[in-house]
Amino acid sequence: MEDILNSFKREYYGHRVRAIDAMIYLTNRCTSRCRTCNIWKRNGDAASGELGWAEWSVILKKLKDYGIKTLEIFGGDALLRKDIIFKAIRYCRDNGIETYFPTNSILLDAETARNLVEAGLGTIYISLDDVGTRNDAIRGQDGTFDRVKGAIENICRERKGERPHIIICTTISNLNFAHFKDIVEFLKDYPVNAVYPRVVAEFSPENIARSAVGGVLPEPYFTTSDGESHLLSPEQTREFRETVKEMKAEKNGPGVYVNYWAVDMAKDEAFTRGVHEFKRCLICSTFITVDPFGNVVPCPMYNRYAIGNLLKDDLESVWGNMKHRAFIREQKKKTTKVCENCIMRVYYPTLGETCSYYLKKGL
Repeated sequence: MEDILNSFKREYYGHRVRAIDAMIYLTNRCTSRCRTCNIWKRNGDAASGELGWAEWSVILKKLKDYGIKTLEIFGGDALLRKDIIFKAIRYCRDNGIETYFPTNSILLDAETARNLVEAGLGTIYISLDDVGTRNDAIRGQDGTFDRVKGAIENICRERKGERPHIIICTTISNLNFAHFKDIVEFLKDYPVNAVYPRVVAEFSPENIARSAVGGVLPEPYFTTSDGESHLLSPEQTREFRETVKEMKAEKNGPGVYVNYWAVDMAKDEAFTRGVHEFKRCLICSTFITVDPFGNVVPCPMYNRYAIGNLLKDDLESVWGNMKHRAFIREQKKKTTKVCENCIMRVYYPTLGETCSYYLKKGL
């Protein structure tokens, strides 16, 4: 019922072009070299121009005054900005804004875990794509699995009560689809709140080239960085679906809660071709994205389509302005072809999609 109410709320605000959530990129720099993501190639190692706390505090106040109630603190690797992240979380805690933080865990040592918990972090998303050295091979850095293991242990040791919630995010690709059970089996020994499997994303170069809005092309980052496709074959997709079916049917469950929403919502061609059904997107009308320099964009894949800058502009004059509404119109007209390859929309479904999902689940 909560998901249905949230979808209704998003539909309502989407029609009004009124934001309810926000995501801030503290940096585009990253400590991982993932084979299924290329954000680490976006700006290299350059930190030039990234905002300091004086600037971020101004932006956070504008988000608060606008009425934003949930904030995702993103990167790159946001822990490269430890001078900012703890202060940002603390500000949100003190001002009634729920915080979410995805991490590769590479820089999440015991002291960092303590600081995150003490600052009041609401939810931490920890990326884990396999067990042992197989995870390291996917993430592009030796020792990553051990750091993830240590990060989970550090957060569990430091957190008081149930917060932050610990969510494990696993990107299903042809590199790990056969090992999903191994991941869940490993996690049985830890008090994580949930595991979220999601299908790998790959953006078609042809779709990227055909998706200019106002002369600006998208630069999607959830895509291969090693020149190889990591989509599944039809046979691999069937094998993974069968694994999920078996795990759902286990009498006492897999031992840890697995949220199958994203893989249940994805059709087979999402696994095999990276293609999703092109529908109206509620992200571009309800979800503010702020880049490391204070620019506001209506979609994180269009990182150069700035509709304003929160260091100089009020959010009320930015969100819903003419340039923003032009982008929304193009998305509705289906001229943003990259939407066919985007996995983000599955997490911000329409009311109809949410109701349909739970209706099928209940039958």
